Amino acid sequence: MAEAAKANTAAVSLSEVRSELEHVAEACGFDVHRLQVSFERSDFNLRTEVAEVTDALLIDIIAIAKRHLENWRIHTFEKSFLSIQALNESLFSTEGLLDKIKIRVSGLYGEKALEITKKGALSPAELSMVTAILRRALGKTAAKDALGELADMGCHIFRPSDALPGIAAFKRLRERLRETLVLPLKNPEIYDRIARETRSEFAVNRPRAVLFTGPPGTGKTTMARQVGKEAGLVVVHVPLETILSAYYGESTKRLAGIFDVAMTYRDPLILFLDEIDALAPSRNEKLFEASRRLLSVLLRKIDGLETLGNIITVGATNRLQDLDAALLSRFDTILEFNDPAEDDIRELLAYYARQLDADSTKKLAEQLTGLSVRAIRDICLRAERSLAREQIEKSTGAQGAAGGAIAAPVGAPAAPGGVPAAPTLEYYLRTLSEYRTSRLQDT
Repeated sequence: MAEAAKANTAAVSLSEVRSELEHVAEACGFDVHRLQVSFERSDFNLRTEVAEVTDALLIDIIAIAKRHLENWRIHTFEKSFLSIQALNESLFSTEGLLDKIKIRVSGLYGEKALEITKKGALSPAELSMVTAILRRALGKTAAKDALGELADMGCHIFRPSDALPGIAAFKRLRERLRETLVLPLKNPEIYDRIARETRSEFAVNRPRAVLFTGPPGTGKTTMARQVGKEAGLVVVHVPLETILSAYYGESTKRLAGIFDVAMTYRDPLILFLDEIDALAPSRNEKLFEASRRLLSVLLRKIDGLETLGNIITVGATNRLQDLDAALLSRFDTILEFNDPAEDDIRELLAYYARQLDADSTKKLAEQLTGLSVRAIRDICLRAERSLAREQIEKSTGAQGAAGGAIAAPVGAPAAPGGVPAAPTLEYYLRTLSEYRTSRLQDT
């Protein structure tokens, strides 16, 4: 056992290390001359380019390192960057800690590189680990489709078969969206035929970029999914946090990468950019260089989509006045999502409170006027929870909370104990009053 341990920690000759690493590179189809291996002052240094720095690669490298050496310290582990260092077998020992092997993988600032360094020569266990990591970094992994790559980038993928959460749009808005987006997406050949008949030089007359604008909670994100569902297209939702980065130049690279991967998808899709005002603030205001670069990339990518038939870009903002004028000019159509009118609220209540009769629905809709879709939904949910609490308290014999249970109206179905089986108008009105009181207290 002692002899085996000693053999495992003995230094490997420099020629053997170089030969082994070059053999791995050749097996992976990698140009050996691009593999930088040096032994300055007998210290080991390996540096090589890699095709992509993905989350999967970083996780696999950590797993490989752990399989070969037990203890590691992670200095940095974030998107596109990893830095780790081996520790002593005894975690309490700091002797020679700075001489331990270090691994660094970076995909930042245009760099795509793997670097492994160590003070002194490699042991057999370390060489085995280095060759395994190099093989993983240079090897060709199974190619993912565009949607898989976009999901790895932090995008949310919604397919037409996915269920929608509740009502997606009001009738008046659905009709306008159908004309603006759904019909062109489902019948491109008709629009193209008309363009060929009317124009001296053919150009696509279908909308390539549409902007949704309106206050928070008015259903902009859900509406994008509704369009995809009706048109039978995948919706790629790009949250703001997926793009923004604290590192200079990384945000522009992420945004460009998302567009580039989306363009490779075999079928048409909808690219939904949420909170687009944060990506493209007006140049009338003083912009930092990073913001200016991000805006430039966004403008260039949307312009580039004019010749591509497979992508439609949908942006969403609740701060239309803050958007750059040049970006606004790129959108073919701007759809306003305002707070619902009374007819819209009745449509909402038919979904969230279908048990109410026509008179109760009308009275409640009048009281809810001026609230957002999200607020109306929350009030309906609170009324249901309030009733559920009362039914539970009645069934267990507990005393009702302050305000007490509301008796079921004459003719209304009731649960045990005289509590209604579904919320009545009084429940919604009481919940609405509590909601408004809480909002006043918050302000």
